[in-house]
Amino acid sequence: MLDGVISGLVSGSAYAILAVCVVTLYRLVGVLNFGQAAIGALGAYSCFALAGAGLPLPLAVLGGLAIAGAVAGLAGWAFARWFDAPSDTVRAVVSVALFVVTLTLGFRLFGDAPRVMPSLVPAAAFNLAGVRVSLTTVIALVAAIAIAAGLTLILRFTRVGLRLLAMSERPTTVQLLGINTRRLSLGVWAVTGMLSTLALLLIAPIRNPTFESMSFLIVPALAACLLGAFSNVWVAALGGLAIGAVEGAGSRIDLVSDYRGAIPFVVIIAALIWLRRREVWDAVR
Repeated sequence: MLDGVISGLVSGSAYAILAVCVVTLYRLVGVLNFGQAAIGALGAYSCFALAGAGLPLPLAVLGGLAIAGAVAGLAGWAFARWFDAPSDTVRAVVSVALFVVTLTLGFRLFGDAPRVMPSLVPAAAFNLAGVRVSLTTVIALVAAIAIAAGLTLILRFTRVGLRLLAMSERPTTVQLLGINTRRLSLGVWAVTGMLSTLALLLIAPIRNPTFESMSFLIVPALAACLLGAFSNVWVAALGGLAIGAVEGAGSRIDLVSDYRGAIPFVVIIAALIWLRRREVWDAVR
């Protein structure tokens, strides 16, 4: 059981990073981006395509990150240009359209056959309490925690972070002060796109993935976001790690292993019930 939990932390780390990106984008820009994982998949597949064409892996990684950042920035520009005023519901619908467009583009460029992806981390491991822990697990876990901590520190203690928080709460006032809010929002889009690619680069070598399966990793990420009510980065990150750990543990139980893909949906339902508990209790009283 414990070895399943440890192995599931790699997937959980990817869910956590994606969840942090979704929460950050929603808090600062007001867009619930259902295409977050698809943009990351586009960057990850571009990276491996560049590596397959003979480019050294470090340069291919930089290329994939740049492509994801550019695509996410373009999406952010489109939202800022044409969907700045509409409601959250309209923006969410447009982000679903972004997901479908990105998924279609990925199919046309890379197909939908499973691929063996090279690992960015050496195949090293060590024993912890009798359980084999890979270096990939450690690095993925550290990356998830570092990204959550880094974004929290940037938002609280840097000038850019304070401007971003001000933009999310009083965008008109920030514009009157002469701050370019559109440039800030494009930066948030680009950074979250690149971080999503990093998350999928870490998980891809252990999954033998298709472009579609990588794009639909947005589901467990959204489940983790719900746990944090789309506002708390740390709860979302820990929720992603927990979902991955539960999936890994479930893979070691015969009665559960065939249904572990449903775990994110169970989390979503439970989170929705929990978030509405006060409304339901008030109605009863």
